[in-house]
Amino acid sequence: MNCEWCPPKCGTKFPPCFQKYPGVGSKTNPGNILGLHLLANRIKPNFLDGIKLDYRHRLNPNKIMTASWRLSHNEPSGFRFGGIYTARLQGDVMQTPTIHAEINPTNVSTDIGIVYHPHPQLRIQAEMQRANMGAPLETQTCIELSTDTATLTGMLYNARRESGRGTLSYLRAINSKLSLGGELLIEWTDPHSMIADIAFAARYRRSSYCIAATISRQGVDMSYWHRLHRKIQMATLWAWQRKTEKSLATICYQWNFEDACVRGQIDSNLSVGFIYTSFMPHVPLGIDLSLLINLLTNRFVFGLNFSLDPSGLCRGE
Repeated sequence: MNCEWCPPKCGTKFPPCFQKYPGVGSKTNPGNILGLHLLANRIKPNFLDGIKLDYRHRLNPNKIMTASWRLSHNEPSGFRFGGIYTARLQGDVMQTPTIHAEINPTNVSTDIGIVYHPHPQLRIQAEMQRANMGAPLETQTCIELSTDTATLTGMLYNARRESGRGTLSYLRAINSKLSLGGELLIEWTDPHSMIADIAFAARYRRSSYCIAATISRQGVDMSYWHRLHRKIQMATLWAWQRKTEKSLATICYQWNFEDACVRGQIDSNLSVGFIYTSFMPHVPLGIDLSLLINLLTNRFVFGLNFSLDPSGLCRGE
């Protein structure tokens, strides 16, 4: 796969971009509301703290083995191993669920996820996480139905009789540029009380820029993404929360090179940082160099991530 628009895939998470086909698409499915601000959020840096080592090895196109080790002050440290597995494929169609898992053998913290497309228009996904042996199980369940022009998504977060949260969202493409939708949020903290809220969403997208916004009683989220050059992208995000009466504005950029990528940001809290991602020319090794400074609190965060990829998965080979 060769795509001059895409940065190196060092550190990519499931599901990666397995294959790219040339051609023209006639469908105008807008995706779901969870991905409404995707173009702006995907160039926003995810800063690292400490040192992380990643290893990925592709046994088959549908079988991937992973391992990682992290040393950090703000995130759980230790060794984790796992993989991504699909039992049976027919061409490009997954005939069985795809399972991805990761476990820390020291404290038995576990992450397990299942993605299944029993029908091309139907997606079923479940995520389960346990921080340690005695911690409660965190769950997330999704059922999504998509057509050529609309997507209906139902989500449940830690749904139990005592407490939980659920959303039902709908996003429809009015035309090839404009999409409108809404989301119903239901939350309960005991079996006899329930809180409901409604949010409205809109997105206007062209080939070189995109504007998206969501608004509800709880606040406003807006994003603007723009491709300045075939290798340079910029984005602006702004969020306001009614409960705290605080807002946060962020400006991000991404600059792609042949074997490297730079992503940076500055926000209204005077946090400035960048992540430099690069691949070694003759060694299957990717390096992420992360730096974040807060000018108000003088907080300094530095991180390094080494990704060893002998099978070429992160490069999209």
